[in-house]
Amino acid sequence: MAQHGGTGLGPDGRDGRASEAERLLRAVLAADAGNEDAWLRLGGLALSDGRCRMAARCFARVMLLAPHRAQAMHNLAEALRVAGRKRQAAIAYTRALRLRPDYPKALAAFGLMLKEGGSGRDARRLVARSLVADPAYSAGWRNLGALVQERNQPDVVARLLRRAALSAPDDAATLAAYGVALCEVKDTGLALAALRRAAALAPDATSVQGNLAFGLMHAGDTEGSLRATRRLRRLDPMAPEADAQESLTWMMKGDFERAAGFVKRALALAPGHAGTLVNAALAFHSLGGAQGSVRWNKRALRLDAASPVARFNLSLALLQKGDFARGWALYEARWAMWGSAFPRHAPAWDGSPLNGRSILLVAEQGHGDTLHFVRYAELLAAQGGRVVLLVQPLLKRLLRNTPGVTAVYGFGEEPPACDVCAPMLSVPRLVGTRLETIPANIPYLRAEEGDGRAWRDRLAGERRLKVGLVWAGEPRKDDVKANSVDRRRSLTLSALAPLAAIPGVAFYSLQIGEAGAQAGAPPPGMALTDWTGDIRDFADTAAFIEQLDLVVTVDTSVCHLAGGLGKPVWVLSRFDACWRWLGHREDSPWYPTMRLFHQDEPGAWDAPIARLTSQLKEYAAVRDSQP
Repeated sequence: MAQHGGTGLGPDGRDGRASEAERLLRAVLAADAGNEDAWLRLGGLALSDGRCRMAARCFARVMLLAPHRAQAMHNLAEALRVAGRKRQAAIAYTRALRLRPDYPKALAAFGLMLKEGGSGRDARRLVARSLVADPAYSAGWRNLGALVQERNQPDVVARLLRRAALSAPDDAATLAAYGVALCEVKDTGLALAALRRAAALAPDATSVQGNLAFGLMHAGDTEGSLRATRRLRRLDPMAPEADAQESLTWMMKGDFERAAGFVKRALALAPGHAGTLVNAALAFHSLGGAQGSVRWNKRALRLDAASPVARFNLSLALLQKGDFARGWALYEARWAMWGSAFPRHAPAWDGSPLNGRSILLVAEQGHGDTLHFVRYAELLAAQGGRVVLLVQPLLKRLLRNTPGVTAVYGFGEEPPACDVCAPMLSVPRLVGTRLETIPANIPYLRAEEGDGRAWRDRLAGERRLKVGLVWAGEPRKDDVKANSVDRRRSLTLSALAPLAAIPGVAFYSLQIGEAGAQAGAPPPGMALTDWTGDIRDFADTAAFIEQLDLVVTVDTSVCHLAGGLGKPVWVLSRFDACWRWLGHREDSPWYPTMRLFHQDEPGAWDAPIARLTSQLKEYAAVRDSQP
């Protein structure tokens, strides 16, 4: 335990000042056993030290001496709550509020205890009453934020904790909670300012250091996060949150072996912590252990059955194993985990026969997910549905040609009134897709004839094997997890230098975004043409791909585009492969024309690139030998 001031520790191991205060209070009570203030202070000291039974006895004595004192009854309730005697605590809170109905501390504390018992609505009502009684009551705003947090409304939580921080600008715990809430709404600048101020106010507070480490990780400063975690460990070598946070940070850095080591330490220190079990599942899943991930997530759910993160992560592990029956159902936990509302533009479709009804399919997540799952439009049309799409604007023109689609609208446009609607990635569950019933009627994507003619004319004179290249994904710098995945799946063009030595191949850049600039300086000997300046949207990219012989890409939207077009597509996949590739399979039931080249270990691209180079050399030689 750290020393405070110059008093050191007393012989009982407690702060010397607290020991001296208790000695004086006991002396006062020896002389005057009816001194209610002395009993109240002695109970407060005992409660702060975790001696709940002694605290309860002191506060009960106050109530005998002064039954009108709401403060003493509230303190008694707190002691009983901390001791785990929730039923008696509820009685004491109720009596405190009879004595003083507008008592903010009692209202807020009673509300939090009710929340722990599952009475969320009553809890929020009580905490809201504490703020009506005292709008400047910082703990009330914090408690209300904690209650709203379980409803996955991060914007609301951040606003509530801002009020708490304004009411208590020098309270480190409140500032730290506010900083974490700002991380969740991706306001990293303000978040770090709040967290650093909290750490300056309470440099010895382990929880604050843990929050700072979390905030630095969210801001992408993984080295800063590791430094903060190590400070936390120096303050308390037995703090499980230090190991849990360090595990998360190493996962963001892509070092899953280290992450697994630290999460094991965290579990040894706190084996019953659901969040740490979820972290363990993530680490072992990333190391290729889908079965282990299932086991850890199930353990987390036994501790916290409502955890949307555990349910969602379990769904990914099950889907990767091909257990679609259970996986699709659990995948619905994404709405609660992301704190976003189910996209309701019409009544939710329940999977019943459409029989002429119109259905609005709403895109979600990335462009690749939309390209992957838009295949279900044809299946729904075959069931008698009139299918309308609401998708990302860059996909609008391409998806007009999708079989079964009646109309396509872009985000920001008002779609027509439909009978029912469904998020696109919920459709597999609603139609009961299993591994053996994946709809793979390829191609289901096609370019417009006019666009295709223009690209065909450009490439008419090329007799070599025409190969499109994509070497990087799309970074999302405001999303630490997505950005971490993007770093792990992305390459530089120079990493594909071995392809340059293959004779009879002409390469074409399909790389959009910042990484596309690398096409201006290809590896020596690589014949690379860059016409991406003429690509406006995915319809243009599709028309270009249709004129190529093969696409080589990392795991990004272009692999779904090429697969949906029915073009041969070879995918370089990171070690912790996306669930849809079903582990490290080399083929995909989603795309019959796809081949997958996985890393053999995290971060190691040389081996899959070498395998791809060898097979491309054979592919080009066979084609060259054909008349």
